[in-house]
Amino acid sequence: MRVANTVELKNKTNELLRYTMGGEPVIITLRGKPAAALTPLSEDGLEAFVLQYAQHKANRPGRAEEMLRYTSMTSGLGTIYVAYTDRGVNAVDLAASDEAFARSLSRKYRRPAVRDEHPPQALRQDLRRFFTSLDSFAGPVDLSMVGPFERVVLERLRRIPKGEVRTYRDIAREIGHPGAVRAVGNACAKNPVPLIVPCHRVVRTDGGLGGYSLRGGTALKRRLLEGEGIDLTALRAS
Repeated sequence: MRVANTVELKNKTNELLRYTMGGEPVIITLRGKPAAALTPLSEDGLEAFVLQYAQHKANRPGRAEEMLRYTSMTSGLGTIYVAYTDRGVNAVDLAASDEAFARSLSRKYRRPAVRDEHPPQALRQDLRRFFTSLDSFAGPVDLSMVGPFERVVLERLRRIPKGEVRTYRDIAREIGHPGAVRAVGNACAKNPVPLIVPCHRVVRTDGGLGGYSLRGGTALKRRLLEGEGIDLTALRAS
């Protein structure tokens, strides 16, 4: 690791960039205190940065805010909360109360949320059918609040049939980015609509379960996969 001040950053930019591209980070100091960092980016790191930047731009101050509406329903997993816009479902979570779910939405999206006392009938029917079978969601899904790479990953996950699994590496290959295994994992971890986009059906290459974005984590992921008839012992053995 190298330390450089802002004067060196201005006068020796190319030298510092060559140092960084060689694989070492450069810490930039201002008045003797660390103020920024130049770090090398792998393919996965670059995609993660683009995703983060796109999300920041989507939530930047001054952007017109669309009110998020939400509803809830009971299921075998507990009380499931679903938020939606006019474009479709855009958030799913298990929560203890309306207030807890609304706070979670506010932290994540920086948008106000309100319970919809009269959700659209078509939405209610789609959600009821889906949470009864946990097979495939027939209604529209709004992924406009995630980045472009993330959206490609999540759209691909929607096509994984119930009772089947894919690895993070499989998904990376299927979307044409075989080196982006870690970025695929990050997209799954940030999935705003788990269950509806079944990221629980994506596992590690070594047969390990990996993480899960829905409240309940890996234990819930295991329960969901076993409920779909997946032999986890055979999965690890393979």
